[in-house]
Amino acid sequence: MNNQKLMMFAVAGLLVPAADAAAEIRGGKIATVIPSPTLDKAPVTGTPARLKKTDSEQPGNEHPSFALFGDGKTGLFFAATTELPGINGGAPRPATRRVQLSAVPFSLVQAADGSVEVAPDITKSKFVTNNNGSEYRQAHASTAFTADNGAAVCVQYNYQPQNDGDTKLYIQCFDSTGANKLAQTEAFAKNNDDCSMAETRPQLIDSNGTTERYIRWHGCNGNGRDDGWAGVFQLTKTAAGNYTYKREFDLSVIANEERSRGNCYVGTDKTVAICAGTAGNNQPQRDGAFLLAVDVTPGKFQGENQQGALLWRKQVSGRKTVAGTTTYSMRAMLQPVLAVDAAGKLTATDQFFWRHGDVQGNNNEDRKGGQYVQNELAVVKATRAGVTFVTQPSQEAVSSLLGIDGTHNQLTAVMVGAGKDVKPALFVSNGSHTGGNSTSNIRAVGWDQATGKFANLGTFSGTYADRHLYSNYLGNNPGNQGRNHIYTNFVPNPYYNGTNDQFLVLQASTGKGSDMVAENKLAAFMTVMPVASGAPAATPGTSGSNGGQTPGTTDQPSTDGDDSSSDSTLGGCSTTSTTGGLATFFLIGLAAFIRRRR
Repeated sequence: MNNQKLMMFAVAGLLVPAADAAAEIRGGKIATVIPSPTLDKAPVTGTPARLKKTDSEQPGNEHPSFALFGDGKTGLFFAATTELPGINGGAPRPATRRVQLSAVPFSLVQAADGSVEVAPDITKSKFVTNNNGSEYRQAHASTAFTADNGAAVCVQYNYQPQNDGDTKLYIQCFDSTGANKLAQTEAFAKNNDDCSMAETRPQLIDSNGTTERYIRWHGCNGNGRDDGWAGVFQLTKTAAGNYTYKREFDLSVIANEERSRGNCYVGTDKTVAICAGTAGNNQPQRDGAFLLAVDVTPGKFQGENQQGALLWRKQVSGRKTVAGTTTYSMRAMLQPVLAVDAAGKLTATDQFFWRHGDVQGNNNEDRKGGQYVQNELAVVKATRAGVTFVTQPSQEAVSSLLGIDGTHNQLTAVMVGAGKDVKPALFVSNGSHTGGNSTSNIRAVGWDQATGKFANLGTFSGTYADRHLYSNYLGNNPGNQGRNHIYTNFVPNPYYNGTNDQFLVLQASTGKGSDMVAENKLAAFMTVMPVASGAPAATPGTSGSNGGQTPGTTDQPSTDGDDSSSDSTLGGCSTTSTTGGLATFFLIGLAAFIRRRR
């Protein structure tokens, strides 16, 4: 793979926030959920010490996820963890066989100033797996979701058992006391393929009595069919208060999948799911970005390979020439355009934010390659009947995402504004490539339904998030992959009183925080970020490009922003740069160019 250095430049005008819409978006409060391990240290080399590439060493904390119970205030935080801290001054608790899935109860609490922050309860933290997997892959790529109308939180994760060539998806469920209500159960698998990809999560279709139905995208990469699948499953509550799991049906929706990390959502019609994915077993993928619809009518399909459930599939973008460069469309991503009803409750629509990247390049020496030339953004209306563009991809949309690369970014549909004047927006979160000691960046893009126009609402400081470095150096195949991800949810403020913050963005991540010692592995964090006020809109003012931080928080990041942007970023995983990130470069002893695998 050719190494390429990012070209950074200031984009005059394009990064000036739209003050009216962005005024209520404010910097978040960051709380440490799981501190960096005290016994489990990373291998280092040289003087000064720098991180050493070591196969299957594990980065400390990785792949976080979380979900709230029905009260909207309490939840469970999950991560692939090597060591939990001791309880009440006791000895640290190392994971068996290097790493296991941990669970930490947490609460959203209201501070004296009215703001909301995360309070983890480490005294009730525990490991919820005791697996013995191939290559120490005991529980990775977790995704959590609320189930049974808020009575349970479930988590899905990947695990490759010993002497089993396939990574499979598993599930567990817990009640609000932390009691296990569904023991580790195989959730999805395909012969001779690894299932499932990160950045995808189950979406509720419907509920009928004690049974809930969900759909999830499954990217299955390996030596088998190598497809992207949509799978429908059921969770049923038993008379004893436990849960049973059943795979209802699945179908191949994308051939030759290669880590496209697609996703599926259900709009107003609960008999159809809309999915996005990228085709091609290439790096970068070259067979196009697609939208498709799956028939999820209850009882209509049962079993594997139910191809009759595919209602339609449309290629939205593919090979094109951008500024004289041949590119391929990949990493198709979908997020619902939200609405608020008369009671102030979030509701689904049949409109979706659509995003994909235009990528140039290919593999060299069997390593992932290419570079993102630009991101494209649109809004589509998708139903059982088909798909139409509400807002076409445009240079305006491309400009709104300048400076945001396509590497493990997290898209979150939100509502921003004040009072009843709240409008749909999209948050695009990017972690750090150099350890996550500096804060991550969040680009907020608003969408005006009346005009169909996008507006750049500014760039804001997010949580600490290492998307690459420690996972890359200490994971499997060191130096060839950066597999860590930010996990984000948009939720109503449980303490909303009609005048304070109406909606919040919650982020889970793992990173270095303010820790600059190379041998210290990653800690796990949660961030609470207000994005909409219930009070009437104030007189419009000017919002800073990184928003205002709330004082007095744990592990508070700097508000000194970096509004520089990249016209071309490394494909799959890029080397974005902020002041803190560059400091990590030098202190940990990295080269200025990073060889990357998507």
